[in-house]
Amino acid sequence: MSGTHLFFYFGDDEAYFRALQGEFRKHGKLVIDFKRTYEKTESSIQTLLVTVFTDKPSCVFIDFSKNTQDYLHLARLISRTPLEQPVVMVGLVDYLSPPEILMESISTGVQLNFIKSAETFDVAFSVSSLLSPQTATEHGFANAALKEEFETGVLCKVGFVNNDGLHIETDHKLSKGDRVILKHHWLEKRVVPSKHVFVKDSSESNMFYQFKFNADLDFLFVDDFLPPEGMPEDVIKTKLAERDELILYHKKQLKRWVDENLSDSLEKKAKVLVIDYKFHFYQDQTRTDKHPYTIRCIPFFSDIAAELNRFQPQIIAFELEKGETGKNSMEGLRKLISTVMSSFQELNPFIIVFNSELSSPDLQAALQYPQTLSHADELSPSLLIKLADVLQKKISQAVQPKEGKETLPKVFIKKNHSASTANILKPITVIKISETDMVIQSEFPFAAGTNLHFLDPVEMFVHILPAAKPSGKIPEYYGLIHSIGESNKKELRRYVNGLFFREHDALVTAESNEFKKLNDLKLNEKLNKELKDKEEAEKLKTEAEANKAEKAKEPEVT
Repeated sequence: MSGTHLFFYFGDDEAYFRALQGEFRKHGKLVIDFKRTYEKTESSIQTLLVTVFTDKPSCVFIDFSKNTQDYLHLARLISRTPLEQPVVMVGLVDYLSPPEILMESISTGVQLNFIKSAETFDVAFSVSSLLSPQTATEHGFANAALKEEFETGVLCKVGFVNNDGLHIETDHKLSKGDRVILKHHWLEKRVVPSKHVFVKDSSESNMFYQFKFNADLDFLFVDDFLPPEGMPEDVIKTKLAERDELILYHKKQLKRWVDENLSDSLEKKAKVLVIDYKFHFYQDQTRTDKHPYTIRCIPFFSDIAAELNRFQPQIIAFELEKGETGKNSMEGLRKLISTVMSSFQELNPFIIVFNSELSSPDLQAALQYPQTLSHADELSPSLLIKLADVLQKKISQAVQPKEGKETLPKVFIKKNHSASTANILKPITVIKISETDMVIQSEFPFAAGTNLHFLDPVEMFVHILPAAKPSGKIPEYYGLIHSIGESNKKELRRYVNGLFFREHDALVTAESNEFKKLNDLKLNEKLNKELKDKEEAEKLKTEAEANKAEKAKEPEVT
């Protein structure tokens, strides 16, 4: 239907699904075709990615309440896959879901996250604001003006940790040499007591998650000692020596942690990039993250160099479309080979071509690329994994570290482990807030779609968008509040209402203080006058008694 938005709800909560439908009907002007699907097995849940790709919904609600890890995997697939139409992805949890699922849900790439409850207004308002801001109605809640600084966190994922620091992926651009404040797992465990880290290197290459950037960070370990003015030199020397000892102690603590966790660390053998418009790996197959290889599936190349740079695959599987007109045609394959030869010679990936009419030698000759293998049948996940097992031995030999070059042992953090999430801490100033949205100012640039983690005035996430009408020179952003439970929602409501009375209460308090000061002044004047009058009266009395006594001493005249 023309102008109709297709919405998917992936979950089994029929009552909540009906509540959502009702809220969207009364909330805005969007015409919505709302469909609900629930799958129970991991292979069927993974196949829902194909449904999203082919049906092109405007919005997908993914309920993480049941089959949590399988649906989190689906969310990751959607956020990583280049779709032909952008989609708003919304995560849903219930009050029985573990608290860390909220954080993990955000890290999968969902734009918004909501805790299911009877209140569904914020869901409809926020989704409508993202999809069609011009048709979204006003929320109608009180908007309080303020100018208050808060500390927020930009979520990032930790890939691995070594004896010096860690590797993260984030949407927040970092530069070599930056000093960053990071809240991380090893800080909370007091293994590394300092929040400060230094950016050793940053890149947009060799990514694992859906984020835009990665960075290698070195721990400071122990905060700098800044001696106060006037401190004696011998005391300063002692304090610096104590800090050096603490750094050595905590370095040993981190090394011990790394050594103890190496046995649980498992690096994937190789990276496999699958170019396949039919998504064979998602068609009733085992979850792709359960293979011994890192597997990424894309339907086609929109930018060959960017995709190769981002993923750095050692094996590329290419499902050849018949004819010369499709995106994955022989011409597309030639462009891939040309890009590899011109810009990625060091990578030198094996390219396995499925659906090919040519033998491997003939295809190698035609493409002038000896790392090509040919297969006549359609892409088969099981066959590709077997071929990867054979090729992986050659890959391992090719990527052996150079002689004499030592590499620090790394503990690769599993994606659903609590240590896999961290927050880059940034100060922002809130200038307007309601119980549903806010406007902030920040000297630090935030990419549209960034989710900021707040702990004050309540714990919540805020989805950042450009401000419609900035009010000054400092960059401003509009934020949609989400990932907030009913109790925190009530607390936020009280906070917002309290802001309206803050100025009034301050004025009343000032007037009361002024009135009290005036009363105290008048009272003091009265007391001083009474004291003075009393002293004067006593003086007169004393003088009168003295006069009387003098008269009594005078002799009588006869």
